[in-house]
Amino acid sequence: MIIALYGSGEFTDSVNEIDRYLIEKYKLKTVAVIPTAAGKERDYYKWIDMAQLHYANFKLNVVPVPVINAQDANDAELVKLLDQADWIFFSGGSPKYLLDTLKGSKLWDKVIQRLNEGALLAGSSAGAMIMGNYLLESPFKAVFSSLPANWDKAFKLVDFTVFPHFNKLKRYNKLISKVIKKAPLEVRNSWIGIEENTALIIDSDGSRIKGVGTVDIQSQEVSLIE
Repeated sequence: MIIALYGSGEFTDSVNEIDRYLIEKYKLKTVAVIPTAAGKERDYYKWIDMAQLHYANFKLNVVPVPVINAQDANDAELVKLLDQADWIFFSGGSPKYLLDTLKGSKLWDKVIQRLNEGALLAGSSAGAMIMGNYLLESPFKAVFSSLPANWDKAFKLVDFTVFPHFNKLKRYNKLISKVIKKAPLEVRNSWIGIEENTALIIDSDGSRIKGVGTVDIQSQEVSLIE
């Protein structure tokens, strides 16, 4: 199993080091780009446009997979596109919308199939959050809203909860403490914070950090290697 969790920055020059590393290490040829997390936005297709421009610099083929709702996520023709790729990438947007759209879908079944067949699975921001144990739509709302925090069980491909854009959250240390303190026990015991333009890469050899930032870890399941 090969998974890459980006804190942000997908399809920009800011993550060139990360992408170059992945392409060279895993001999990647084709990336399937799935903008589902931005499915409620009018310009969701910008993620595919950005990916095509970005990966042209690496001579990588891009397969657009424009799944933007639950109906698309069960469309056999769209799902079949993943068979063409050795890299599957979920871009950013709304983690809650992404999770709800993919749950129980044929697309997610195909993602797991391709992952087990050796394809690399990557997600940035919302795309990374769905791979953990739980996700929280907005840490800021969780603290400052009068409503209780709504933690959703995610897909548990990695045994921790993922907080992207963590350099921004670290500016508000009390915010992080409050979010974690109110979280389910499983979150409190095992979470990671990934800074922007940074990725945590996990494979059978272990875990490593690439990019310009760092990863904060509260987890016995993550042991970093050089």
